[in-house]
Amino acid sequence: MRRAVAAAVVALGLIGAVGAAEAAWSAVAGPATAGATSPGTARSEVDVHVARPGDTLWSIADTHRGDVGQSSYVDALVRINGGASIVAGQLVRLP
Repeated sequence: MRRAVAAAVVALGLIGAVGAAEAAWSAVAGPATAGATSPGTARSEVDVHVARPGDTLWSIADTHRGDVGQSSYVDALVRINGGASIVAGQLVRLP
């Protein structure tokens, strides 16, 4: 019986942690996450790119930078995304 209670407490703790993580991500990412379900770019209040396998900040910059210099665009990507590392599926905020 104690094991069942302990397992239930652990399960509820994990559910709470996942909910808190989702809430924290929503606060950081904003409403753009709702429509960004497939790889590519989603338009919302915040422009984002959903990283695909093999994407780098440099390749994302090359695709989205327009007339802005690539190095400047990459610097802005690093600054607004909190670092230079990205993973597939990540919502990369665009300047």
